[in-house]
Amino acid sequence: MQIHGGNITEITRKYNLKEDTIIDFSSNINPLGFPRSVNTLLRREGHNILRYPDSHSTELKHEIARRFDINEKTILVGNGSTELIYLIPRVFKPQCALIPIPTFTEYEKSLLSIECELRYVPLKEKELFRVNIAEIINLLPKIDIVYLCNPNNPTGLILPESEVKTLIAEAEKRGVLVVIDEAFMDFADSVSATEEITRRKNLIIIKSLTKFFGIPGLRLGYLVANSKIVDKMNYYKEPWTVNILAQKVGIACFKDRTFRLKTKRFIERERKYLLAELSKLKGLKPFSSSANYLLVKITRLGLSSGKLYEYIARQGLLIRDCRSFRGLGDKFIRVAVKGRRENNLLIKNLKRVLEK
Repeated sequence: MQIHGGNITEITRKYNLKEDTIIDFSSNINPLGFPRSVNTLLRREGHNILRYPDSHSTELKHEIARRFDINEKTILVGNGSTELIYLIPRVFKPQCALIPIPTFTEYEKSLLSIECELRYVPLKEKELFRVNIAEIINLLPKIDIVYLCNPNNPTGLILPESEVKTLIAEAEKRGVLVVIDEAFMDFADSVSATEEITRRKNLIIIKSLTKFFGIPGLRLGYLVANSKIVDKMNYYKEPWTVNILAQKVGIACFKDRTFRLKTKRFIERERKYLLAELSKLKGLKPFSSSANYLLVKITRLGLSSGKLYEYIARQGLLIRDCRSFRGLGDKFIRVAVKGRRENNLLIKNLKRVLEK
């Protein structure tokens, strides 16, 4: 079973496909690729791999601070957001954690690595997988840390800003740490909770550059939190995890406002188109999303996510089989938003298998 998207190497071997012919709808990477300036920068800065990177990512933190109007001392840069997700349990050693499900699987895995007790809040399909903040607040006295993915992966739903602030405030009263993963927030037309770190001592916000800026191979993410939290995490963080090219590329990405605006317009347009076209297919039920991917339920009898994945993969298209998400069975897939040609190709192949 597919644990994460984007495993192209494995698929090429399994189905005897050429890597450059595969269209990957299983990983939620910007279909526009990375900013043009990145190509030039990599050629110009390649010689710098001869020296060690700045272990504190000082210049990149300066650019992040400028972009969000926050203090550099509230920023910690990591080798992708996943490094930071695994660092949090090691540093704070929570005894009991709360996770709404389905969501990104690495929260659970990182907590199990320190033998933390896990409690789950199932998101209900009949409620369109919306997070019930009141339910989470009622459980706060029993936990040490709560995780939220906003927008959620794989559902794509986003929590209203007011509800996020309410949860953070209630959790702070009870000494509960709140971790909000905003890896896909840049794709959404919503407000980050970043401004809350100036008045809250219990908040960690995780951000990613790999999805929006199309650089998953470079691995780059960061978190924003109270300076005391950042200092504590930095003490336990391994040195030199963020390579020198990733740091320089990150700076270039943040400076490219044109690319950001172009991406948001592109994703909004193609997400609406893909949702509308999937909705026309008898046997599938797509859910609305604020991110660059759609969760889709298979309603046709006798067709599982595994079978659909296999058929589509043989056509050189990868989709995400959602069985690995706790709380979802074998009737859900996730598809990334691509360009019009790629989206139409996916629709064509899905229609073909559904009509069999």
